Amino acid sequence: MKKYIAAAFVVLASFIYLALYSNQVFNYLVYDEGELMPPNSELKLVEKIISSNSTNLKEVPVLIYGPGVEAKARLLSSLYPDSITPWSILDKAIDLYQKKVEEIVDNYTNIFINTTTLIVDETSRLCTELERLAEAYREAKRYAEFLILATYGIAASGSAIDNKTERFLTLYRQYLEQYDIDTAVRKAADIAYGNVSKFLKNVNWRNWASVSTVEKIVEEILLDKLNKTLIDLAREVDKLGVEQYMYISILNKTPPGLRPYLPYLVCGGDVQKVAAIFRAELLKNITSRFPPPNLYTLQEAAMFVRNNTYVLALVRSENTPAVPRDIGIAVSTETLLKSFTEVVTEDVSKIDKATALAMFVVLLYVMGTLLTPLLIISTVGLTYLSTLGFFYQIHSIQPIYYLVVYMSAPVIFAIGVDYMLLMASRYAEERARGLSRDEAVKSVRAYANRAIAASAAVVATALGSFALSHLPFMQSIGVGYLITTAFITAAVFFIFPMYLALLGDRIFWPKKTLTTHGGRSRMLEKAVDTALRKPLIIVIASALVTLVSFLFLLTTLQITANPVVAMPETEEKKALEILSKYFADISAISKTYVVMKSEPSTSLLNEIEKLPHFVNYTVYNRGEWHVVEIKLSVEDTSDALLDVYKRLDELRVEFGEFLIGGAAAWKHIIFEEIYVKFWNFQVFVVILAVYLILMFLLKSFIIPARLLITVFMSISWSLALEVLIFQEIMATPTYWLVPIILFSFLLAIGTDYDIFIVARIKEELEKGLDEKEAIRRAIVSTGPVITGAAIILAVAFSTLLTSQLSLLQQAGFTIAIAALIDAFIIRPLVVPAFMVVAGRYNWFWFDNILKNK
Repeated sequence: MKKYIAAAFVVLASFIYLALYSNQVFNYLVYDEGELMPPNSELKLVEKIISSNSTNLKEVPVLIYGPGVEAKARLLSSLYPDSITPWSILDKAIDLYQKKVEEIVDNYTNIFINTTTLIVDETSRLCTELERLAEAYREAKRYAEFLILATYGIAASGSAIDNKTERFLTLYRQYLEQYDIDTAVRKAADIAYGNVSKFLKNVNWRNWASVSTVEKIVEEILLDKLNKTLIDLAREVDKLGVEQYMYISILNKTPPGLRPYLPYLVCGGDVQKVAAIFRAELLKNITSRFPPPNLYTLQEAAMFVRNNTYVLALVRSENTPAVPRDIGIAVSTETLLKSFTEVVTEDVSKIDKATALAMFVVLLYVMGTLLTPLLIISTVGLTYLSTLGFFYQIHSIQPIYYLVVYMSAPVIFAIGVDYMLLMASRYAEERARGLSRDEAVKSVRAYANRAIAASAAVVATALGSFALSHLPFMQSIGVGYLITTAFITAAVFFIFPMYLALLGDRIFWPKKTLTTHGGRSRMLEKAVDTALRKPLIIVIASALVTLVSFLFLLTTLQITANPVVAMPETEEKKALEILSKYFADISAISKTYVVMKSEPSTSLLNEIEKLPHFVNYTVYNRGEWHVVEIKLSVEDTSDALLDVYKRLDELRVEFGEFLIGGAAAWKHIIFEEIYVKFWNFQVFVVILAVYLILMFLLKSFIIPARLLITVFMSISWSLALEVLIFQEIMATPTYWLVPIILFSFLLAIGTDYDIFIVARIKEELEKGLDEKEAIRRAIVSTGPVITGAAIILAVAFSTLLTSQLSLLQQAGFTIAIAALIDAFIIRPLVVPAFMVVAGRYNWFWFDNILKNK
């Protein structure tokens, strides 16, 4: 015994040492199954091809919503200059628009300047000449007016105004005595003013005061220098003014677009000033007729905005950008997994504490003592922490998938507490029979070596079967459960028996012995009596319920392999739903690759465009390979990728062999190689292994088969309830791991209870009791402890309902319900009914065959 206690202390010290490193494991957990893929798989080969000479530049969709979306989008652009937002698109469009308008305006302005410069230069020269002509006309007119007034005017008035007119008047009067008025005026004028009578030849006394007379004199004056045409031109220019005349004369010869500017140009206008006016008018006309783009007229920008509420941005980054939450939510597989990790990490501490507290309370109720629950919970807690510490120690050689850690707590607590509860109960039973403390401990150890070791072997087989997978992350789950079972077994075989050996009956403090719950025994007794009286009815009824639940599952069960479905309503998940609803055509979240040696044909590319959730594709070369990079508007974990892969796989038949990689290929692997392969292969290996273990342990061909049937019953019933509540009522599909975990775990746990009951039945038969009485006494005597163990198991897994993840909620609910069904229906009713119906065939074994021979 001393050597045993010394060995137990070594185990305890090792557990304590490993427990010190338990928190470290959370820094090394793997959440992305893609990181745990066989290197020789098609998926990894494609990754190797597309990664050569490639950059890690990604376009990550960012959802912007709430007040001030434009300000947030512009702030995002300032943080990530290469990002694409509606306003970055709009700004570029406006910039392009302005440049184009400026180009048009500049071109037309330059043409305008060149043309108007010619007009200004030409009209300036002409205006100068016209001005000289007009001035000559005006000068002649002034002289004509003077001449009229100085002759006929003076003659008419009879008074002079100066010496010349005085002389004219004198001469006029002298000539008037000899000649008529007109001749007297001309003769006097010639002498007084110098040979001017030629200008007055068309003037007479009756018309001298008319305007036409002045014009006639002007013509006579100018005829010496100008012809009649120029005189008329001079008269017209004088009448209209040079600029007006020039404007009118060239108006019809000027292009219509320039006519409004002629008044500012003729006769030496300011070309630059007029060009500025032209430019402003042209700019106004162009922008009026072709307004600048806005979010509603620019289709490229409008498609990034929905309902004036949600705005999509695309951020290009080597890694997923850490976009500030007050700006927007980045949506990618990385951000979703990060959110998933944060939620799960938050849940772990909460679930672990809730599990320990709930199990302690249940143990207090089941055992009615204080110290035993404390020892059991502390031992199981230490086992859990040391297991995590061991995971940390081996993480470099065995990657640890996150589910291994998060599911190990309820497994360790449930199985560990069950085993220790059964051991404490067995110790109390042996002490009640009168055995000494050491003898009782030896009996407990022998019981552990026999029944619990066999049970642990079944648990390890069922849960460790995941190690059969060729996928590393499933191997991680299997190896993790094997390690978990090994640590539970070590605690049960060494640490807890050491407490029994050292403390003895004091382990039941403040009681001296452990007693069973009488009320529960009476309830079990009534249930067993019912089963023994009407075994066939119960067998048929349970078979019918199983058939109904199985048919319900076949017609109703919806399996999802998308972990995002299992996530709570985080901001990232809500953003993903919004992107999928409003921006499916542009939010390319995942990528799938088609890789081939030959150049992809147009027909193949046309078929690719028809893929579900297709956004766009890019074709490029990687060495000798042609790569078609297909962008899809669903996240890397979406179930829709299964249809994408299926369609691409069908295209291989039509277009020849090519490799499929990326998100769709990974989704195919995770579903086909895990979920489908489990139910098509792994489940049969597990069933066969468990059957063989139980067959040799119980020395029966029939009882292991019956045991497996009853386990399948509790699985189908509980899973049907899970589908009814979560899927039909809460509209949450069943996560693909739930049925797998449920089957593996219930197969492991269900066999535990059956082993203990069957072993006790066989023990009672050996005492000479008949079949029915042996069954009755075995279930009634072991029932309270086994029922308590089942309640503890249910409580352990029901704490998963406090998780934010529907995956853990579904797993916790299903296993808890299955444990209760197993404890209150299967074991007290169905098991005895089946055994009564089987009768003497229960113990059919090799020795029976040999006897018959």
